[in-house]
Amino acid sequence: MSKDEGAATVSPAAAPASGSTEKAEEIVFNIGDVINGYKIVKKIDEGGFGQVFKVTKDEKTFYAMKLELNSQEGGSAIKLEIHVLSQLPKNSVFPGMVCGGRKTKFSYLVLELLGDSLKTLKTRCPNPECLSDGTWSRIGIHLKTMHDSGFVHRDVKPSNFAIGLNTTTENRSRIVLLFDFGLARRFVKTEIQKDNSKNKGSNKNRGPQKTKSKIVHSDQMKGETKKLIGPTKPSSGKRQIITITTFRLARAHTEFRGTQQYASPNAHLQLELGRHDDIWSLMYMIAEFFLELPWTNNDDLPVEVLKDQSPLLRLFTDEKNPSHFTSEQQSRIKEIDKMLKDAHYYSHPNYEMVHEFLKEIMIKAKITWDSPYDWEPPNSKSSKETSRTSKTKSVEEKKFLWMDPGNFFKEDKWASLDKPAPKCEPSKQPKPKVPGQSKQPRKKGVRKDNTKCQEMSREDSQNNDSMKKDASVAISIDSNKESGKTVK
Repeated sequence: MSKDEGAATVSPAAAPASGSTEKAEEIVFNIGDVINGYKIVKKIDEGGFGQVFKVTKDEKTFYAMKLELNSQEGGSAIKLEIHVLSQLPKNSVFPGMVCGGRKTKFSYLVLELLGDSLKTLKTRCPNPECLSDGTWSRIGIHLKTMHDSGFVHRDVKPSNFAIGLNTTTENRSRIVLLFDFGLARRFVKTEIQKDNSKNKGSNKNRGPQKTKSKIVHSDQMKGETKKLIGPTKPSSGKRQIITITTFRLARAHTEFRGTQQYASPNAHLQLELGRHDDIWSLMYMIAEFFLELPWTNNDDLPVEVLKDQSPLLRLFTDEKNPSHFTSEQQSRIKEIDKMLKDAHYYSHPNYEMVHEFLKEIMIKAKITWDSPYDWEPPNSKSSKETSRTSKTKSVEEKKFLWMDPGNFFKEDKWASLDKPAPKCEPSKQPKPKVPGQSKQPRKKGVRKDNTKCQEMSREDSQNNDSMKKDASVAISIDSNKESGKTVK
């Protein structure tokens, strides 16, 4: 292995039982190995798609590095994640991407290093059984930012949210970031077309394109796409490049995607997951911060059956304190439940309804966005006060749209796109059957411990045609001006 690839150990595994003489290779990454200039300092996590390490280049600044074998089945999660991160807003509520590339036997992705996940932070709170209203009401609503970028996450859960780490210019430790896009999917597609008008100024006479699809002109396109097509001549009237965006058609049947504990009922029905399914998972997640979900540690009935029998209001109802929520708040929960059940793949979820519910909880708890979270010391100063009293470089407390939303939650970025009629209306979707005394067999790829299905179809790993085009550009993005090999 080259010096650039570090001292990772490559050892032959046992020969397959089939009698094949070909031996599989197993790569072991060790502390101290150097990969593309980054030294491995500590192992952070390991899962079905690879390993995550804490790395550094100068012993001062640290990053997270994801590593996966190129020989693994199911497609490249790193290639998919690079594609998603390159399309999401920078310096927002998603981890910053530093660089990524492909070596002979493995691929890597270097990201902003994050703090503890919500799953871990919950165990460190004064009451590890549940989070206070003032904390869970401030988590997750920024999902709309990802949806406005054209992606659904499909694996919303506490372990995929984490706090950031402070920098010299920004207080990231008070921001809950969403990460792990290995199961994300783009729900819109973009086609690049050329306008071959020969007459100067002819575009003015032709009027708008005769299509109901959303049209974005070249000056509105992202930098990554511009790199693919090259520079364009401004307003020459001869050959303008436009992009036409439409919804990707929902597949009639898909494999299970997500984590059983938090997946929406549609995921169990193996339907195409839309934006509302992310919101559904979010409601399950914050309900669990409040009370244990009915299907937790329940082996009597399948999870999907219990979800079908459990409206959201039941999940938020504390039998020991039935008056915890006001009648207005209970009505709001019912409205959210109905909205999610009536929605389909192409629907624009009522984000404003969800935001208003969470905002009402914050007001009742007398909480603001600057208030300490449960995992922070109760007597800690607000982030603004910390910034004012800092003796070092001033720390910026970034304000996001959902803190003072205006029309943020009302606006539908994809409103101008044609919405094909769903093949299966929500009211006609098949309901899970309640089994008799015997249990239903577990579906392929679904684990008993409620972890996500690690199998990726070829369609999901490629995501869409635009991903194939963008990935070669995205994977070479490096804020440190380093170049990595292109994943193809």
